[in-house]
Amino acid sequence: MKGKILTAALYKTFNILNKGRLTYFYNEAKTSNENGVSNRHLLTDYLSQWGFDTELERNPAMDKTIIKEWINKTEHRKVHSWAYTGGSYGEPLRVPYSKTRGLIRTASLVYFNQLGGYTIGDPYALIRAKDKLAVLKFLRNEMIIVPYDTSSFKIEEMVLELIRRNVILLMGYPSVIYEMALFLKDNPSIMQRLKVNHIISVSEPLESYKQKVIRETFNCPFVDRYSNEEVGIIAQQRYAGEEYYVNQYGIFVEVVDPNTLLPVPEGLQGKVLVTDINNDLIPMIRYDTGDLATVNSYIENRLVSISSITGRVTEQITNPEGKPVSPLTIGPFIYKPLSKENKLVPYQFVQKGPAKYELRLKTNQGEISDSLSSIIMTGLAGLFGPDADVSIILVKDIACQPSGKRPVFKNETQDATP
Repeated sequence: MKGKILTAALYKTFNILNKGRLTYFYNEAKTSNENGVSNRHLLTDYLSQWGFDTELERNPAMDKTIIKEWINKTEHRKVHSWAYTGGSYGEPLRVPYSKTRGLIRTASLVYFNQLGGYTIGDPYALIRAKDKLAVLKFLRNEMIIVPYDTSSFKIEEMVLELIRRNVILLMGYPSVIYEMALFLKDNPSIMQRLKVNHIISVSEPLESYKQKVIRETFNCPFVDRYSNEEVGIIAQQRYAGEEYYVNQYGIFVEVVDPNTLLPVPEGLQGKVLVTDINNDLIPMIRYDTGDLATVNSYIENRLVSISSITGRVTEQITNPEGKPVSPLTIGPFIYKPLSKENKLVPYQFVQKGPAKYELRLKTNQGEISDSLSSIIMTGLAGLFGPDADVSIILVKDIACQPSGKRPVFKNETQDATP
């Protein structure tokens, strides 16, 4: 209770010191997202300010190389802070933020966290790649979990620490939250001591069966968030398993055809481009996130929601003929047989070459029967065809990326470079 009072008081003081701008930006985020306010005129002004075509779709997409060129032109005296990407796919990036942009980011996080069940000052845990200074965690009533080791022993340690700290909100990588859920299913007496009553998963694609296990085990409201460090929150679910509503405050999200860079119709998949008009130090215009998403709905040509985020372009799995195979198609051939045998172990499906695939199961030798392996192999062979070379290996842990993420579907072929 003391921690909650202290954190809430510090937030209020910080807001006062910044002349109430946190409250102002919070209300802007709330109004934009709840009332469907169009900021199209602000987008036009932003494009014009940086010398770009005022018709957004006429501008080329920006990749990290172009962003870095603009960053090199930035006056560093104007930079208040930096937003760092994790470099999961070999290309780290840091994006400059002015003080105003930093306040907008904080206010937006507060708004979307509240949608996910958070109240300022609540003890919460964040699963992320890097730790923070102890004093910052204390002031925020925050616990950081750095999941480089997700062995059974470490998962148990994490859960017991959640209990010790009376954590109410759990946020972060769903792959780790899923492993916590598996542990808690096997240890109901420990589950009874847990106080977590809201979950927000971030940073990784979330498969439906994992979402089901997490939701049923924790038995609390659970939503998934789509965000990145460069621009912040892009979209978030309101209810588990439903569509992702696009953040309408200061960012413009497009889902486009990779070849034409024009918006795809409702129901189709495309690459995600984001324009961040709140970034006043560099132009963040049609930034290519490297992600794929499926459009759910438009209103007056404005993207309102997306139905799924299937992963990064560089992690696209292809069949031996080179045609893309959706992770949503591959997954059931793996998790359904595992589920029937009550063996919902973490896994990673990896493409090693044009026709070579590897399924990594985090389990001990002997826990997966030959008959179960055969069922999985038969299903995958039927999906990828007779030319596919598919193997199953059992591992003690699934190696994480430099960011701490563990992609479920990974392309390790020589051509799968960022």
